Amino acid sequence: MNSIEHNTEPLISGRILCGTRTFKGVSPDSIKALVENSTLHRVSPGEALFRPGDKYDQQLYTLVEGNIVMHRPSGNQDSCQPGDFIGLANYLDDDDYHSAAIATTRTTLLKTRAEVMHRLEQDHPDLFNSLNRVIAAKLRERSPDRSITSGALAQPVIRVMKSPVAFCGPETTLLAAFQLMKERKIGSMVVKDREEKLLGVLTYSGLAEVMLLTDSSAEESIMKAACETPRVVEPDTPLWEAEELMQRYTAKYLIVVEVMKPIGIISQTDILRTLIYRPSTLSNRIRGSATLKELIGHSSQLASAAEDAQETNHRPSTAVRLLSETHLMIQKRAIELTLEWMESKGYGPPPADYALIIMGSGGRREMLLNPDQDNGIIIEDGGAKENKQQGEWFERFCKRVNRNLDKAGYMLCPGEIMARNPMYRKNLSQWKKQVSHIISKPTEKAARWSNVLFDFDTLYGNDALTMELRRHVLAEIQAKPRLLKLMADHDAEGRPAIGFFNQLVITTKDAQGEWIDIKRNGLRIVSDVARIFALQNGVAVQNTSDRLKALARIGKLSDDFTVTVQEAYEELLDLLLSHQIRQARAGKKLDKLIDPEKLTPQSRGTLRMAMRAVKRFQDRLQDDYGTDIF
Repeated sequence: MNSIEHNTEPLISGRILCGTRTFKGVSPDSIKALVENSTLHRVSPGEALFRPGDKYDQQLYTLVEGNIVMHRPSGNQDSCQPGDFIGLANYLDDDDYHSAAIATTRTTLLKTRAEVMHRLEQDHPDLFNSLNRVIAAKLRERSPDRSITSGALAQPVIRVMKSPVAFCGPETTLLAAFQLMKERKIGSMVVKDREEKLLGVLTYSGLAEVMLLTDSSAEESIMKAACETPRVVEPDTPLWEAEELMQRYTAKYLIVVEVMKPIGIISQTDILRTLIYRPSTLSNRIRGSATLKELIGHSSQLASAAEDAQETNHRPSTAVRLLSETHLMIQKRAIELTLEWMESKGYGPPPADYALIIMGSGGRREMLLNPDQDNGIIIEDGGAKENKQQGEWFERFCKRVNRNLDKAGYMLCPGEIMARNPMYRKNLSQWKKQVSHIISKPTEKAARWSNVLFDFDTLYGNDALTMELRRHVLAEIQAKPRLLKLMADHDAEGRPAIGFFNQLVITTKDAQGEWIDIKRNGLRIVSDVARIFALQNGVAVQNTSDRLKALARIGKLSDDFTVTVQEAYEELLDLLLSHQIRQARAGKKLDKLIDPEKLTPQSRGTLRMAMRAVKRFQDRLQDDYGTDIF
């Protein structure tokens, strides 16, 4: 193998890379920096870049011209295209080679030292994003087939789409389109010509952004300023494929077309609504539970509900969200039975308006099979109505709620973050005062507390009280962001299960074995970083996946990086949910601990890749707050 460096070849290499799929969206300047900091490298037909067992040479290769075939340990063979990174897994994991890379033609590559590539990633965000795009694709490739053949997501989009679709012509002005969407209270509209051929799609938010943030005239044509390229599907496309397209392209809407004529539109909300409100025997039984004993019997079927959610949903995050809705249904019914008990004992109805709030994984709609209780209660400010009798009513009510939830399978919170604790049983003004104090004078203890409390949502009662408290939290933390630094420090206490040489590392040991805590050393880090960035940027949504999407929309995270983190998050959720379902089937105590030695080589590789993506996300937080993680 001979290194070659002629004056014209780096320029030619840069031009070639500009037109490849890997470097789509990467600026010429960044590609030039990569070329100038690499050496050109040629291999002859039949020659190997590396073979299984070879020591990692601290280089990342980029194919420029020719053909390289990757011979995988599984026996599969993949042909690389110009622009493809070769040895990327070794670069990410700092691990020796397990595959063979064999040239089938005379081949030219860029050879970049690992330390140089790390620096280029930091200096050129678009290069960083291109690697994230490849990581996300590799995570998808390593995932098991999640095709759905039954259940709500197997039905075609034509059954769920909104039709007829609102439309306008290409001559419509920005102002006219904006007024039309406002009057009809719709979030999207297609653009079609006189032959009804689809030309594009408009969104309410996109129109507002163009009109407020650019120099576009209100009388300018939508085609020049605001018309977006539509993502389209055929009428018989199953919902799970539509959901996957939305995730892959960060699209809120898909246009359903026949011969490129729009016949309907479907949104992310439409799919989620279909999943949440699909008929369920268990849901009906939960709602119809007349006694706590009946409810407890239904809660014992949660493992079956989890298995059903996993089998009938394409993405693990959606399955977990639906499992969470079942949890919340049980908890809401437990509260209703508690209210009935209060009435039957002569304590009467609630003396004031209130919102029982759920925190942590429940607030994010990310509960697995064994969540504990994290809850509180916001009582309306009543002025003169606030008295001892009211306080006694809510104290009795909250203690009974926590007791009944414990009986229904939601164990009492070891840290006493529960409504029965006076610290979490306050009126709205007291909650605001407590939040303001914590944000104004942050401590390490307050940071740990905030990483649970600030994922809160209404469990039962008046959602307006919850929304007002959330508005107060976001406003206060925007004005006084010091607490976020301590929250970032607290996040750094839990490290991804990847070591200095980017190998999987054990995080928990006991008499039975050595484990990786998938929640503490994986999922929790993703949710922590997403929460901190959401609070930093005034994002009000609670669910981790929703936060990632929102952060991408406002430009805090690039689309490619968001997809990478989301794919890693999906893999970790899938691994942990499957683990708990197996434990439940076997009648074992549920935990969040995975034995990496019991995973297949492919699953270990996927877990390692996911943990590497988690570390990149945590590193991003470190860059923002200067947290010394390692």
